[in-house]
Amino acid sequence: MLNTTESAFDAWTKDWSSSAPTTYRGSEELAFQRWFKFKEAFSPSLVESVIDAMPRRPTQILDCCGGSGTTGVVAQFLGIPSTLVEVNPFLADLIEAKLSDYQDIDLPSLASRILRRAEKMEIDVESLKARLPPTFVEPGVKSRWIFSQEIICMIEAFRLSINSCVDKTARRLFKVALASVLIEVSNVRIDGKGRRYRGNWQSRDVQAEDVKDAFVEAMQRVIEDIYRHARVRRSEFTLLRGDARKKIPLVEGPVDLVLFSPPYPNSFDYTDIYNIELWILGYLTTADDNAQLRQSTLRSHVQCAWASKGEVLQSLTLEKTLEKLNDVKGELWNKNLPDMVNSYFCDMRTLMQECERKLSPDGQIAMVVGNSSYANVLIDVPKILSELGQTLKLREISSSAARSMRSSTQQGRASKTLAESLVVLGR
Repeated sequence: MLNTTESAFDAWTKDWSSSAPTTYRGSEELAFQRWFKFKEAFSPSLVESVIDAMPRRPTQILDCCGGSGTTGVVAQFLGIPSTLVEVNPFLADLIEAKLSDYQDIDLPSLASRILRRAEKMEIDVESLKARLPPTFVEPGVKSRWIFSQEIICMIEAFRLSINSCVDKTARRLFKVALASVLIEVSNVRIDGKGRRYRGNWQSRDVQAEDVKDAFVEAMQRVIEDIYRHARVRRSEFTLLRGDARKKIPLVEGPVDLVLFSPPYPNSFDYTDIYNIELWILGYLTTADDNAQLRQSTLRSHVQCAWASKGEVLQSLTLEKTLEKLNDVKGELWNKNLPDMVNSYFCDMRTLMQECERKLSPDGQIAMVVGNSSYANVLIDVPKILSELGQTLKLREISSSAARSMRSSTQQGRASKTLAESLVVLGR
């Protein structure tokens, strides 16, 4: 056993640094973080810096938008108990896979059995077509498809073989390994708001053996990381699956640090970004499943109809912003954007209110957030959240821009850059 939890964290991040702590940039080199490539996530160095800036070391950490699980992984290396909330069932499995203990599981033997079982399986492609959206399997829709029949049958063989594992912890781990290769062997890439077909997808020559090789490499990565850091004392963690607005009241307090990065009000439907993993791995089986998952996320986009509009909030900046958005409503690409922006901040206030109720007397809430812009109307997220925090008797400890982000065509900001910030509130 390592002598100190600090040395465990230092060993994990040795010779590693992040040029942009609010992003996942560079994290692909780190054990556990390299298991699945993320577009939206902050780095371990951000978690460490927030903890170091606190007046005392936290004894309990909460991340109510668990995502990549970075908060929980850092907490374990630092020996701090954590609670994470995640609505996306695939991401929840990824988090639990990273944080679980594999001490009594023979992972190499299980991996070998998974491969042997998969090689003997015969897959009915018609059953796959019936289970998955029509664009997923060749011949697809209008001569476009994400996976050829050969590739999707190989993936399904691995999925079914993994599902036959008796040990739930191992089953979850190898499912994550399979998820990590799906985009690599597909005809699409993840870009911007979702997936786009590769420029040369019709001429790509990906074969079943390539899927097997990629999956074997993924399994080797996760097993290597687990064994390399097997001596690290794992602090306790709790994972709550579901809508954070409803799950935070179930968190056992008090909590010294709440650290999270919510979806930004940029009209990205983050469910779509993981649509392939969710369907291929069986987390979604019907269109209703997909709709229910979307309805359980923060109202940060207009891609689905929300049950109700937001209430009136006490923020002068938000009030002026909504007035400007309504003044240029005819220029907006979607007429529902003003309602979306207001509803987003209603959801954020709900999260902040529930988190505040769990805070210890000197606890802090740290949020990584990003601005948005529509028809050149800036959505100043840090300022609005600080004002909403005041209604909850939370003071702004700090608010600092961490980096500039490129704005999308839909956001239409003249400067083409938007700030990403770290906002810290306390009692």
